[in-house]
Amino acid sequence: MTTDIDSLKANIKRWTLILGVLQITVGCMVGFIPPSAVAWFRGLVMAHIEFTANGVLMVAFGFLVRELQLTPAALKVWFALLQIGTWTNGAAGLAGAFIGASSKLMPTINEKFPPPGGTDNPIVSGSLKLCGVTIMLGLLLTLYGLLRSKTSGDESNA
Repeated sequence: MTTDIDSLKANIKRWTLILGVLQITVGCMVGFIPPSAVAWFRGLVMAHIEFTANGVLMVAFGFLVRELQLTPAALKVWFALLQIGTWTNGAAGLAGAFIGASSKLMPTINEKFPPPGGTDNPIVSGSLKLCGVTIMLGLLLTLYGLLRSKTSGDESNA
């Protein structure tokens, strides 16, 4: 018989995998946007890379859900943090591409590929800050949930 937590984990796993593959797909679709369609092409490259990389991260995390020893509320928070963090990373690049601006949080890219609209856009910076905080909290919650789980070597039926 399936418990409520098992059902929740199965649901979260399913949606994490679906949204991870969707994010990879969005990243690939962004790659088809022509450079002439945006004000700052390097932001588009960033969005393409971040959406695809973070989608892969989300898929990997989807396979970890059953291993996480978290309360139902913590699992829901984990899922939300993962979604917000991974999507805002690529969204920052996409916003920068169309706005034509960047963030002071990306000094190397700004130096090599200066955006026409400047390097202090609050939308791009805000998205990157939100991404950083939520990804770190999600990673820490993942570590916590994994550390609390039983290892396969601890099983007495081995």
